Amino acid sequence: MVTGPLVVSPGTKTTTRRQRRPGGRGWWAAAGIVLLPVLIPPISLVWQVVTRGTGTPVPLDRLWELFVATVALTVAVTITALSLGTATAWLTSRTDVPGRRVWMILAALPLVMPSYVAALTIIGATGPTGLISNWLGFDIPTPYGFVGAWLALSVFLAPMAHLIVTPGLRLIDPATEDAATGLGASQRRVFFTVTLPQLRPALVSAGLMVGLYTISDFGAVSLLRYDTFTRAIFTLYEGQIDRQPAAALSLILMVLALGILLVERRTRSRASYHTSRVRRIRKMLSLKKAGRIGALAFLGTLTTLSIVIPVSVLIFWLARGLGAGQELGTVWEETIRSVGVSIGAATLAAFAAFPIAMITTRRKGKMSDAADTAVWATYALPHITVGVAVVGFALAWARPLYQGLGLLLVTYVVMFLAQTMSSTQDSLRRASPDLEDASRGLGRGPLTTLRRVTIPLATPGLLAGAALVFLSVMKELPATLLLRPNGFETLAIRIWSTTGEGFYTRASVASLALLAVSIVPLLALMFRDLRD
Repeated sequence: MVTGPLVVSPGTKTTTRRQRRPGGRGWWAAAGIVLLPVLIPPISLVWQVVTRGTGTPVPLDRLWELFVATVALTVAVTITALSLGTATAWLTSRTDVPGRRVWMILAALPLVMPSYVAALTIIGATGPTGLISNWLGFDIPTPYGFVGAWLALSVFLAPMAHLIVTPGLRLIDPATEDAATGLGASQRRVFFTVTLPQLRPALVSAGLMVGLYTISDFGAVSLLRYDTFTRAIFTLYEGQIDRQPAAALSLILMVLALGILLVERRTRSRASYHTSRVRRIRKMLSLKKAGRIGALAFLGTLTTLSIVIPVSVLIFWLARGLGAGQELGTVWEETIRSVGVSIGAATLAAFAAFPIAMITTRRKGKMSDAADTAVWATYALPHITVGVAVVGFALAWARPLYQGLGLLLVTYVVMFLAQTMSSTQDSLRRASPDLEDASRGLGRGPLTTLRRVTIPLATPGLLAGAALVFLSVMKELPATLLLRPNGFETLAIRIWSTTGEGFYTRASVASLALLAVSIVPLLALMFRDLRD
């Protein structure tokens, strides 16, 4: 999973000796090949605006309106998602709440829900014909605008914070909290004065992920009619012959996203992951009766909002359509295409991430730091911005690749490479480089050491990263809309098109198929973490 930097407690043994430098020029050459397409989106976007101008200028008051709306939604969603995710992480990893392992899985499951499906189910649950309105017997207004977008993104991004904060909680040395408790501090005071400060790197990392996702979201804000930069960019791109205004807005959005990344970089700590210190076994906090009831009520309510109601709405639409004799249509072709491109992108991302992970963990320096920053900078770009940039690049310099499946796959890899790189770095950092030194010291050559030591060490991270890329590509919408070959429909495109045409029954079939396929890699990751 994508995790934040770790806090090294006093006594942790860090590696300050000579840097290991396996592979030399070969790793740098491979990393350079990978970085070439990674740099295309930001360079292409800047080139488009500098050489072709901004086209028909967008009024300044409109720009300010979009900026305020985007920032307001990002701040609100980030704060809410971090609060919810931290609460679920603490309850399921620190307390003896009944069924905590089940709740831990349920807290992560909503991550498979794309934002546009979340928004779709909110629309289907409210309004005159909504599922909840029918249950209660009176009309619940659909929360269009800021409230609806905030609710959809907050509830369905909380699992992202949960997955990042949970490892951070596990890595805190129990001795620090036990010492505060021994001095008479209450559990509340221990949490806010000891636990929370040590969670800062994980919280910053989670905030970065949630904030970047919110800035780049297109589906939820479009369906719930809340104007942000992404919705305005797509409207300008589709509705006008002159697409330079869309490129200009994309550049502004790119600068905003990179600003968030810069803030995160300045707060990042650096530490080794491997340690020789023996960790103490942590005792679970025993909840009193009132606390247990409150914890179960909170977890149950969040699960109802994020899983039960959305799935119920989709099943309700499906049943209502079947009862009315509507044609459901089949989604086999769309499912096969979605799974195919997701597996292809995940496989390519694993191969592309490995050399960059090697140079950034085994050959630390300014150049490797620059490579790491480049990958994260492109990951920080909103997906609709990447789509606009790649379209401009293809039309100007690679027209034969335009609307080709190969270009779409490479774009997926570029957008989500950081996920695989991060998890691979995590695996390599957790294993001491002394293992590779020992192999070479025993006379094993570089290729043998790579095959028998390094690759096995990196495999858990590569598989976890590939699973994350698979999940991300399955849900991807804006870049797919702009770059897909003619007639190439994925499940995400099917959901989007049928929703726009008002065919909610068909949209429910595609949504259920997407959730069923996406849940497989997420469950595999969750069960692996539980075993660990």
